Amino acid sequence: MIKYNNFSNTVQKDLYESAVIDAYNLTLKDYTKDEIIDILSKDELEIKPVAIINLKSIDNDFEAKLLLRHLTGIDGRIREVVSYMLYELSIKDKTFIEYYKDENSKEILLKSILDINPNVVRNIITFIKSSETLKKELKDKIISKTNEVIKSLSVFVREDSPFRENMEKSEKNHAKNKLTFNLYWLLEAISILDIDDIENLEDILTKTSSFLDYTIREKTAQILSKMTNPPEKLLRKLKNDENMYVKNQLL
Repeated sequence: MIKYNNFSNTVQKDLYESAVIDAYNLTLKDYTKDEIIDILSKDELEIKPVAIINLKSIDNDFEAKLLLRHLTGIDGRIREVVSYMLYELSIKDKTFIEYYKDENSKEILLKSILDINPNVVRNIITFIKSSETLKKELKDKIISKTNEVIKSLSVFVREDSPFRENMEKSEKNHAKNKLTFNLYWLLEAISILDIDDIENLEDILTKTSSFLDYTIREKTAQILSKMTNPPEKLLRKLKNDENMYVKNQLL
């Protein structure tokens, strides 16, 4: 038994070292544009993150849409690399962003703001922030989704109570936490838009200013701090919030 275990451990060690070497060699490979596009067009999931990170430019509609398709419904490592590269490539050349004005592309970008991986969300919001085109194109969708999430969260609130009176012991806490996570990032997305050009924003902020989760109130205060004429009632409310992170947004 001891000999067998030693042999088994040796085999596993050799297999692990071989896999590490193969992965390392993949990172050293200098992929051509044609090779990268070919890899993205196939189901070689292990190679895709390395290929994507080697992408130097997006030169046409096909390449733009092919990369964007890897932002949803695929392994988290790939989604994260794509979200990172979109911003990195936009620094060099923003012209490819024009390929993302169609409805399907906007839906994918919106879905990415709701990704379970915060790194993906953060990267996508940074990418959107870098483009006036994307901010304008996605504004209505972001606001609509925010209202939808707030409405969904109302299920976890007693009808006779403000949002801050969340029913903490709800059996659907997981669902509530996911929605709260989504709301946090949607508010972050709102904060990068043209704040003064959003209709009914005060209605949203009035609701989010009363959430039990202080991070939601903090994001609400952040948005208020960027408004030219913020509602005085909400300003007073959050300037006197019990949480210092919330108050600090309005100093």
